[in-house]
Amino acid sequence: MKKNFSPIDVEAATASDVPDIARLLSWAFGFGKARSDEYIAHVGLGSLRLLRGEGGRPDACAALLETAHVFHGRSVRAANIAHVAIAPERRGQGLAVPFVDALCAEAQGKGAAIATLFASTRPVYRKSGFELAGHEIVYEAETASLPAASKLAFERVELDDPRIAKAYAAKAGREAGLLSRGPAHWNELWCEPTDALAAYLAEGDAAYLILDMGEEARLDVRDWYAASPEAARGVLSFLARFRSVYPAVRWHGGPQDDLVAAIPDKGWRLAHQEEWLLRVLDPAAALRQRGYHVDAARLALRIEPAETALEIGIRDGASEVGEATGGCPTVTLRAPAFVQLFTGFRSASKLAQYGQVIGEAADIRLCDQLFAGPPPWVAEHF
Repeated sequence: MKKNFSPIDVEAATASDVPDIARLLSWAFGFGKARSDEYIAHVGLGSLRLLRGEGGRPDACAALLETAHVFHGRSVRAANIAHVAIAPERRGQGLAVPFVDALCAEAQGKGAAIATLFASTRPVYRKSGFELAGHEIVYEAETASLPAASKLAFERVELDDPRIAKAYAAKAGREAGLLSRGPAHWNELWCEPTDALAAYLAEGDAAYLILDMGEEARLDVRDWYAASPEAARGVLSFLARFRSVYPAVRWHGGPQDDLVAAIPDKGWRLAHQEEWLLRVLDPAAALRQRGYHVDAARLALRIEPAETALEIGIRDGASEVGEATGGCPTVTLRAPAFVQLFTGFRSASKLAQYGQVIGEAADIRLCDQLFAGPPPWVAEHF
């Protein structure tokens, strides 16, 4: 929730910058030229921001993607800061923090209440006000362990079938943290080798799968949705049909994952787990935009070092946020703890155990209720 943005000049990329951007992506992430060109096309040149050095050549680049994260059925306007790449000769010179600060300033100026990213090194981004906010989890299961019996029928559809986007929106609405995907997110989801991709939709739009069959060792589920436990078993049964070709299957899922819950026995494991980070750019707007799992509540948050507290009022499920006027239950916390509380990554009670939330026991319990809900996660790496 840092607000002292560094006065660094960041520029939008132009077509003449593409070769330099491709080199930065190659040096930072091992992208080949084809992958760099593909990524630039997917996110769009207009989304790329540059920090130029002497002679005008880019010293750093990143994508600034306008999006939203969904928290309990409501979208919070956001910016994904993706693929921050700094030239090797300029690393370790303190460029990352002012560069990211400038990106956050631009995002806030365009109406974003929060900014999110995946960090290659957390201490650097914590200096810029980012904190752990949610999970990215990849599960792996043996295809031989998946249930084989289901009456749910699937048909093959186009990758951009609008029913898939509609079903994904339904999935995002019942979870916490998932992205309101924009064109850049969908483009990356459908990235090459597209001839190895196939999308399948279940009858009644009860489930869908986007499968990547380009790996010999395993089947990769790039995206999926199941509307019910029965649909989740149907998804697993459909994946079980690939057991003669692929010994294993992988998918992104939440900490409380519907597909894991539908597997009847052992046979699955965590293949990858990482946390994404969030910075609150506008606390009042962020609190006003998110959803809550209570119908009525009143609580003030004093987010240090701010001198005033923000009061959250919930009535009939609708929220109002403004400067606290007194006479309201109040808890005090610092900005890093507020990030984790805001997303539901940690509860007020747990943060109080760490000494990061201070208040009366009853007020901390009320804070737990206000921010309760499913644990936050994302279904892709941005």
